[in-house]
Amino acid sequence: MLLSETSATVVACQQAVLRFYYALDRNNYPLAMEQVGPDCIWERGGVLLQGREQIEASVRKKSPTQVARHVVNNFALLRQEATGATAVYCLVLHLYDDGSQPRLPVPGSTPFLMVDVTCELKLEDDRVWRIQQLDVTHTFSYAREVTTPLLAASARK
Repeated sequence: MLLSETSATVVACQQAVLRFYYALDRNNYPLAMEQVGPDCIWERGGVLLQGREQIEASVRKKSPTQVARHVVNNFALLRQEATGATAVYCLVLHLYDDGSQPRLPVPGSTPFLMVDVTCELKLEDDRVWRIQQLDVTHTFSYAREVTTPLLAASARK
């Protein structure tokens, strides 16, 4: 069964978003940057980033002992045109960092934050959908000690 053009666009846009976070979580920065357009705009941590180089430099600053997992939920394409699309989704971020070399599985985690994301995507000249802009609205934010429940519990004793 062949996908309709609309369904194929939804899948391609969703895959670009999912590959972006998958790659970030695994420190695969080349794969992550393949998912964003050359002039992508993203306000991250209060800093406006523009372009692959600034975005990559920012995400590479994470702690080498941190384990992160982004969970994308409720993905929907709200607008689709020939070379542009608008997607929305809810993003939950789990973080864990006890300062030691990362190992899986980590000992439990409560989400660090939940955000609503509006994502503009563009069909590039190579016929690949890429993230053009990420607009993030914080829904729930948690204190850092929540991301390390075992350390937080031991500190209270």
